[in-house]
Amino acid sequence: MLNQVILVGRLTNKPILEEKGDKVYSKVTLAIPRNYKNINGEYDIDYIDVVLFNKIAQSCVEYCEQGDIISVRGNLQRLKDKDLEVYAKKITFLSSGLNK
Repeated sequence: MLNQVILVGRLTNKPILEEKGDKVYSKVTLAIPRNYKNINGEYDIDYIDVVLFNKIAQSCVEYCEQGDIISVRGNLQRLKDKDLEVYAKKITFLSSGLNK
């Protein structure tokens, strides 16, 4: 079995480093436009929650701002309330928000 996800989208917020015990993490949301228009002629946007851990989280907090485009490779995790999150294994910085 394989549980792997690759996403490319814009950060909806500035990443913030949080601590839980001896681990550090950051939760971010990626805005990913769909590649087709809805009935109103507009592109819908999916908002995907991503959890970053340890060095990945520290790098994202240090180098990323709201609006930056990043690529995330990770796996899906189901939360107790039936929502899904992506747990990032690798991120790639694709563009800065200054290049919009």
